[in-house]
Amino acid sequence: MLSFYGKQFSTVEINHSFYRMPTESALSNWAQSVPEGFRFALKANQQITHIKRLRDCESTLKRFLEVASILNDGDHLGPILVQLPPNFKFDRPLLEDFLAQRPPAFRFAFEVRHVSWYTEETYAVLRKYDTALCLSETDKQTPPDVLTANFTYVRLRLENYTPKQLTAWRKRFDTWLAQGVDVYAYCKHEDEGKAPADARVLLGESK
Repeated sequence: MLSFYGKQFSTVEINHSFYRMPTESALSNWAQSVPEGFRFALKANQQITHIKRLRDCESTLKRFLEVASILNDGDHLGPILVQLPPNFKFDRPLLEDFLAQRPPAFRFAFEVRHVSWYTEETYAVLRKYDTALCLSETDKQTPPDVLTANFTYVRLRLENYTPKQLTAWRKRFDTWLAQGVDVYAYCKHEDEGKAPADARVLLGESK
């Protein structure tokens, strides 16, 4: 299935890495199943984001990134998605301490889900560390139109998208691409198979 998917699209978000620390062998096998340049975006392991909540997680983060680096061969490593729990409130010192641990070879996208994060202070810190604010659209949240790095990470999480909504997102993507901003965009996985059709619209293909 991955080999087929890799011929249709150019990137995928891996949720598995949140629940289990990935292994070098698994990532190597994935990389061998897709074309050169296909990118895997890995969700940071829950030990980092939900259990340790970014505190005292240097060794865990180091191990996670060591494994992730396997994907550098063939240019397969996309951003690392750091998704915080919904009750995780803004903490500037903690955010800075965590982002300072990021090696320059890795790109981080931060998905924040508490309202306290949506401030210019947060965006300034993310820009300082060249980290993207994840733009996650849900039934409860409309993401701000904010760029904090030379790439952006978009999660389209609504159950249903109208052609008008998809066209609006496509226009935003085109604007960012014209500015030299790389766009990583992912549609919500669901059982009816609507997401791949929506993704084709976002790519400028027919639905």
